[in-house]
Amino acid sequence: MFESTKKPAETFSAIDMLFGDLPLSYWARINSNEEPWTLFKEVDKSLQQNKKEEAIATLNKIINTSGLESRQYLQAYFFLNQLRQTKEGDLKIFGVVVEVSLPQGCDTLAVYADHSARYYNYSGSSIAWEHGDNSLDELFDELISQGNIIASQIGPWESPRRAAPPQGMARINFLTSHGLHFGEANQQALFNDPLAGKIMHGMIEVMQALINKTSNGEAKAAV
Repeated sequence: MFESTKKPAETFSAIDMLFGDLPLSYWARINSNEEPWTLFKEVDKSLQQNKKEEAIATLNKIINTSGLESRQYLQAYFFLNQLRQTKEGDLKIFGVVVEVSLPQGCDTLAVYADHSARYYNYSGSSIAWEHGDNSLDELFDELISQGNIIASQIGPWESPRRAAPPQGMARINFLTSHGLHFGEANQQALFNDPLAGKIMHGMIEVMQALINKTSNGEAKAAV
């Protein structure tokens, strides 16, 4: 079942890296002798040997390990979902990704529960925020909280993740333990929506803060 999403590592874009839904074949090849990378390698080995229960146990070990990055938890849940092991009623949100399609291209901003962020401008410039200080924590926490409210009201997307929205449209992606949830509409409609508007305006505040921090040398170009 994991082979259906397999692609050569070099074909993944920076945007692909934001969602925590890359195939196990990619994560198992990451060159690191530290957890959780070694645990993802164990999962891959177990599945190659048709030891599904061992793979599930290792994935549960990952999600029960404290202090990991949000995208590491997302990947563990993503693989558990492929094995149909995620239980209903325990939805956890780990990130919010907003895609805004402009005439020049798509702006993409990702905010995570671990207080990290990535911003990719349509021009090709980018910003990485690795929680250099606590100045954005409250704003990030509010966005994650609002995202949890919305994600709990809509079902997960069961198909492969879609390409960037068409021009004039925007999409709010909610990255959860139960998979990807999203809402897509005309940009102005999302800004005017009582719930989605809080996220759209909050994301603009984050983007401006990241740009300021880059100017001050506090944030760096994303990789």
